[in-house]
Amino acid sequence: LQSMVCQSTGSSGINAEYGHYAVIDFEATCDENVVGTDYMHEIIEVPLVLIEVATARIVDIFHEYVKPKMCPQLSLFCKKLTGVNQTMINQSRDFPSVWGDLGRWLDEKRASPGEEGEDQEEGADERITNLCFITDGPWDFKKFLAKECRYNNMDFPQMCMQFCNVRRKFCNFYGVKRVNLDLMLKTLGLQAEGTPHSGISDTRNIANIVCTMVRDGAVLDNNEVIDIESIYTA
Repeated sequence: LQSMVCQSTGSSGINAEYGHYAVIDFEATCDENVVGTDYMHEIIEVPLVLIEVATARIVDIFHEYVKPKMCPQLSLFCKKLTGVNQTMINQSRDFPSVWGDLGRWLDEKRASPGEEGEDQEEGADERITNLCFITDGPWDFKKFLAKECRYNNMDFPQMCMQFCNVRRKFCNFYGVKRVNLDLMLKTLGLQAEGTPHSGISDTRNIANIVCTMVRDGAVLDNNEVIDIESIYTA
């Protein structure tokens, strides 16, 4: 995938603690007639945008849809909100399979250049170093991913035990109180890409925010920790 330079409001020092950021923003099943913490949200979209920290640019994208196992038929509200239709879901695989694809994709990125003994295309030598996951708020990992692990009898992924909540970092760095995705984009003068509540569109927009923050001198590192006991006893 051809690299894409993110928009920026300026330039400053680059955080050297991490080589790459992995921005992720799940979409999950929902129903306007069911509210509360007991609703069984299931992940239906897994988008990840990989950022090279040193250059503050997007270098690759992973994107797959997921077929929920408990409620495979999407509500009309969910389809309208997320843009995910039933055909996409019917043609997709379950969460453990898609999460396995993501893990293998990341493992390939961790391999050293030329390790497989084949000539590398230009731009194909991007390899993950010191990866930090970034989400917009704590919910993607602490709520949606945690639920999927319970539903599928999976261990919570070790690589996601700590992560960066960019919303908290944004408020602290720019001195604002409360923000959401739209307000972060507007504050930085960034144009929203794609469709709101589309997983891949939201992830791209969060990635553009992250790139701008890095260029403005923000240090993005882990500020959230998963409490395993609470996840599996909730």
